[in-house]
Amino acid sequence: MRGSRPMIIFRARAALLALVALPSVGHAQSIDPRVLAQVQGQLGSGNGASVLGPQSSASPLDRARDNAQGLRALEQQGIRIDTPEEQELRRIQSRAAIERLYRPSPVEREFRDRLSDPTLRQFGYELFQSVPGSAGSLTGAVSDSYIIGPGDEIVIQFQGATNDSRTVRVDREGRLVVGTLPAVRAAGRSLGAVRNDLAAATRRTLLGTDVYVSLGTVRAATVFVGGEVERPGQFQLTSLADISAALAQAGGVRRTGSLRNVRVVRAGGSFTVDLYGLLGIGSPPSVSLRDGDRIIVPVIGDTVAIAGNVARPGIYEIRRGTSVAALLDYAGGALRPRGNQIAISRIAADGSEEFVRSAALGSALIPGDAVQLTGGSAGGAAGRVLLRGFVANPGPRSLGQAPTVRDLLGEIRDLRFDTYLPMAVLVRRDPGTAARVFEPVNLLTALTERPGVPLRSDDRLYVFGRSDIDFLNRTPVRRIVLGQPNSLPECTSLDRLEALVRDTQSARFSAVTRGSFIVERGGQSDIAATGGVGSSRRGEETLRTGADQVGLARGRPVRTARTGEEAARDQVDQDRFDEINEVNDPYGTAQSARLARDIGVCPAVFEEEPELLPVLIENAVAVSGAVRRPGAYPIAGSASAKDIASAAEGLLGNTTALTLDVTRASGETTTQQRLATDIGGRTLATTRVVAGDDLRFNAAQPQYEAGGVLLTGEFGRPGLYSIRKGETLSQLMARAGGLSPLAYAYGTVFTRRSVKELQQEGFRRTGRELTNSLLAVSARKTGAGSGDSLLAAQGLIQQLTTVEAPGRVVVEADPRVLAVRPDLDTVLESGDAIYVPKRPNFVLALGDVNNPGALQFINGKSAKDYLAETGGTQSTADDDRIFVVLPNGTSQPLKGGRWARSNAQGVIPPGSTIIVPKNIDPLFTLDIARDITTIVGTLFTSIATVALLATN
Repeated sequence: MRGSRPMIIFRARAALLALVALPSVGHAQSIDPRVLAQVQGQLGSGNGASVLGPQSSASPLDRARDNAQGLRALEQQGIRIDTPEEQELRRIQSRAAIERLYRPSPVEREFRDRLSDPTLRQFGYELFQSVPGSAGSLTGAVSDSYIIGPGDEIVIQFQGATNDSRTVRVDREGRLVVGTLPAVRAAGRSLGAVRNDLAAATRRTLLGTDVYVSLGTVRAATVFVGGEVERPGQFQLTSLADISAALAQAGGVRRTGSLRNVRVVRAGGSFTVDLYGLLGIGSPPSVSLRDGDRIIVPVIGDTVAIAGNVARPGIYEIRRGTSVAALLDYAGGALRPRGNQIAISRIAADGSEEFVRSAALGSALIPGDAVQLTGGSAGGAAGRVLLRGFVANPGPRSLGQAPTVRDLLGEIRDLRFDTYLPMAVLVRRDPGTAARVFEPVNLLTALTERPGVPLRSDDRLYVFGRSDIDFLNRTPVRRIVLGQPNSLPECTSLDRLEALVRDTQSARFSAVTRGSFIVERGGQSDIAATGGVGSSRRGEETLRTGADQVGLARGRPVRTARTGEEAARDQVDQDRFDEINEVNDPYGTAQSARLARDIGVCPAVFEEEPELLPVLIENAVAVSGAVRRPGAYPIAGSASAKDIASAAEGLLGNTTALTLDVTRASGETTTQQRLATDIGGRTLATTRVVAGDDLRFNAAQPQYEAGGVLLTGEFGRPGLYSIRKGETLSQLMARAGGLSPLAYAYGTVFTRRSVKELQQEGFRRTGRELTNSLLAVSARKTGAGSGDSLLAAQGLIQQLTTVEAPGRVVVEADPRVLAVRPDLDTVLESGDAIYVPKRPNFVLALGDVNNPGALQFINGKSAKDYLAETGGTQSTADDDRIFVVLPNGTSQPLKGGRWARSNAQGVIPPGSTIIVPKNIDPLFTLDIARDITTIVGTLFTSIATVALLATN
């Protein structure tokens, strides 16, 4: 025994290491916590350690902490411990898979066809299949009625004058011999009788001693199970086992076997057992098995079925004379306490089917009867109206107490906050055809005016909230209206809308897309972002669409580039949809749809009644302009422009010169009307619009630019300034306190965002042209080093295309010049940046000179003098192409320019840069890499010069 415990510990640890070392196939390994518990049990609690850390001597808090650390360590090794919730989810998945694989028995198929109920099953056969049987020892108290037999062990304890404890087995003669006590006959007698005999013998033999008797190990019983069971055969159980344990060992009763006439055969006779008692029908059987018993399950007996409005529809095995009332008790009773009708489908003697209507509860059933319990009418409920949607207490109401919409909802103050009032939908049945009719209801008038909107029996009123109306203006809905596939397949309502758009090919839903900018992409119409231009290119501006930014991924809601609250709402849609995709869906798209509704991606009201979404869209008014939330807003009948503005969350603040543009299409004619509004708002209140109209609130544009202008350097009050539309540079400089005495206006650096984008595109275009030239040259050039030269040139071109442009604009910033020449005054834009440096005292000389650098400025010195101070030009310099970059950003050549007349003797202003390029004519015979290096290097020199001036 000493060597057994280390061996168990070694095996347990080896098993755990084998689990940890398993390779991951596609995902993390999953271990049931019960496996770990089994390993811990093999290790034992006395060794002071477990697979998750020491636990035996630690406090509960320490054990919990050690367990958490152990779980984290296993997860880091790729082993994930299943939580109880995950185990329950797998069990649900397994049960669902079994349900899909279920094959009905012949009895079930017969009754399913007759009652038109595909869910009917034979009652009770899952009893022995859900939990496997166990032949192990049983625990718990044993009653005095237990019959003792040979092989049972009796535990006897003496206390008092004699203290002793003995465990005695009943011998083959059926006797119980305990020490000096006389032998007691035990076999075939109850435990209580044997206890009494032992107590009497103790009183006679051992004075002052009490005896306590209990049952120890029980004897084994071998029984045979046959007939209609899954695994017939002989099984070894304990003498405490009953008939249910034996049947569970045999795999349960087949659906062709009887549950009410199970026969037990033993020495001296046989008897039948009704297993319905174990299922709550009748008294449960109390049959203890004996060694040698035979359990025979015969073929199923007489059956009847019951379906309809009962708690437990099914197929039941009955005895002769069973009444309809007894069958209702089997099925758990009727769902409705009264008003039910009973119909019986009965097979006549000639094999034909006949129906017994309005059968009484006391009527006796005949084998093969199929009972249908119905309640109420074949259609809806009489005298009832149903309230659904965005209300605090949805559900049925009495038509007598709520004859109108006002009586059903109350007053406007009784509604939930954010209730959408311009339109609700009343779903009712046409009295003549019983077809569904969708009637729009204006809650503003229905709740304030008399006599109100009357209701009829079985009407359903759907009330909407702000979030439901916002869903109409979301990108997935707009894309479907434009003919694109549904990007939210989990939403049943969008599937229905997609089918309508595909089948009708009409403009009935165009209200949701009128306020969108539509572009052609991939041969399809798409929604584009109007919040800005993605990449400005001269002559070919391109607008970013949703697909440009996030891709048209299948099964994902596509988010477009939108601004403000719309972008935030689309982000929430995407995040919620991602949560849905992370959930394992064992039931298919139906479960995903339920999850989508639960987290709000698909509004519940549209999923409950998918036809509501197209009804709202086709009754919508397109609203745009100076409102807080433009979009499509459904209305019932007509509504005032004031109500429409309120539905769009009101007009924008500080709106001036407001006018209304009403566009109305009636058949082939289209009318447009422009109305000027008054201060009191009477025009908004009196202007009426109907479904399909287009309403735009036109207001004067804001007088301020969207962004500010940054002033840095030698200003009196530098900083960030908001500017009016049309404000000029001189006006802003005056607001900033003018220039300081040290300012150098001639060197002003003015940068603009739009110019930077144009310059950036120019670099890219130059890169493309150089690439084309490079390919043409390389096609003609051969040699050993041509490949390396081509790669080097491509690297330089790549650098050119990634250089960040400065975005500098040459402007006149001297206030004195601007006062004389107002035509030179630059009109500012948001995002402009203006830097005025101090007056510099240097001149730069760069390029192919002997000593490039900054030289001190001296008034009257010429370019030739500055070049002489650098040691002159090099022998490879191109003297004919020397040029000067002036402080204001312009450049002038020395030869052919204003300095040419004095042979480079012209005066150079401070802050200028003299650039001497290299003469590339002698280099045409060199490799292509050197050619491209010289060209691109010269270009980089110019760019670096401008950037250097911008930072000084």
